[in-house]
Parts: sequence; structure tokens; C-alpha cells
Amino acid sequence: MKKIKVITVLLCTLMLIGGCGTKDSDTDAYIQEQDEIMDQMMDDMEIKGTGNASLDFLKGMIPHHKSAIEMSKSYLKYAGEKAEFSELANTIITAQEEEIGQMEDMTARLEKSGTSDEEKEKQYLKEYNAMMENHEDHETETEDLDRAFAQGMSMHHQMAVDMARLILAYTEDEEVKQFADNVISMQEEEITQMQSYLQESGGGNHAH
Repeated sequence: MKKIKVITVLLCTLMLIGGCGTKDSDTDAYIQEQDEIMDQMMDDMEIKGTGNASLDFLKGMIPHHKSAIEMSKSYLKYAGEKAEFSELANTIITAQEEEIGQMEDMTARLEKSGTSDEEKEKQYLKEYNAMMENHEDHETETEDLDRAFAQGMSMHHQMAVDMARLILAYTEDEEVKQFADNVISMQEEEITQMQSYLQESGGGNHAH
């Protein structure tokens, strides 16, 4: 495997094979965009208390979904529609755009209701902020664009799963519960798909 890698590097350098340099630069550009998207997402997910844990959850998950859409669009821009994860990226875009609409509707309903439980919210935000700190390290290290997407999106999805599991302990809203259960089911399935690819393509990068 090492010999093949060395030969590939030499061919790219000495013979100037067009695809090699372009692929590496595309991967670098994608990873840079991914990091910028994630950094902005972390800023946008800093929650100011609303008095309602369910509302806090939605206000955190909406920017989280928006960043998944941006990451998927960035991947398709650099990898193309025939890439390894083009179908998954398009699925993420479609599903999460729809879910953002659902969350915006739930947000409007909860804001209108005015229900609150500040003591429960206080405990929720304590755990939420601890979870956020645990996910601060989101760097991707690979020279392969497909692996970069799988690594980054696996970590991103795991955060959504952790957020959904957390709110289930603090919400009594049936629509929010159903939404959280759906997030866990769908995104764990997609994590499994990406982790399988990472293992099969040479070493895993487990979501955390």
C-alpha cells in the first residue's frame, strides 16, 4: 500500500497528471469550507434561555440542520453528482430542509403557547452545554474527499443524535418527542453507512 501511495505521489509531481493535483486541492477546499461551516454552526447553537427546554432544543437543532445542508452542498460542489456519497448528500439536503420547516412550525407553536419550566430548562442547558463542549473538536484529517465527508458528517450526525436523546429526557411535547425519535433513527442509520465505508476504505474514524 505504501509503495502505491509513493508511486502515485511521484506521478503527480513528476508527470503532472491533471487529476491528482485537482483532487487534492478540492479536498483541501472542502475541508476548509467544512471547518468554517462547523465553526459558524457552533456559534449559532449557543442558546439563550427561552424558559422552555423544547424550544431551546429547536433553536439549537435548526442551525445544526442548516450546517448539514451547507456541508452536503459543498461536498457535491467539489466531488460531483457521481461521487461516493452523492445520493446521501442529496438525501440529507432534501430531508433536513423539510425538517427545518417542521421545526420552525413547532417553534412558532411553542412560542405562542408561552409554556415554561425554568428549573427543567436550567438542567437541560447544563447538559446541552456540556455536550457542546464534547463536540468542539471537529477536525478532519484525510487526503480523500469522500472520506473527509464521511468523517465530518458522521461527527455532525452524532451531535444531532446526542441532542435528540438529551431532549427526550426533558420534553413532554409529543411532537418534539416524535421528531427527536426520527432524528435518532435516520441519522444513526446514515452514521452506520458512513462508518462502514470508512472501515472498508482503510481505517475507521468513529463518530463521537
